[in-house]
Amino acid sequence: MTEKIVYQYDASGLYLGTTIADESPLEQGVFHLPAHCTETTVPATWAEDQHPRWDGLTWQLVAKPKLTVAESPEQKLADFLKNNPDVLNLIHAE
Repeated sequence: MTEKIVYQYDASGLYLGTTIADESPLEQGVFHLPAHCTETTVPATWAEDQHPRWDGLTWQLVAKPKLTVAESPEQKLADFLKNNPDVLNLIHAE
């Protein structure tokens, strides 16, 4: 059984990396592609502010998504208590 490299993308089409497609044991030369994969080669290079996105037919270079910095659990709790004073009152109740 042989394998081939395929290109994987997420639900929004953004490139994730490479993975392996296995050849069908019943049909020589036919490969079973994992979900969200294509055999179309991803661009070899792209600008730092861009990222490949699969549109169903080709790879397009789009603006790189901005990642938000997650709040700390302590900050989330403080914000929750600030917006829910009744809960804070229950905690301080004797």
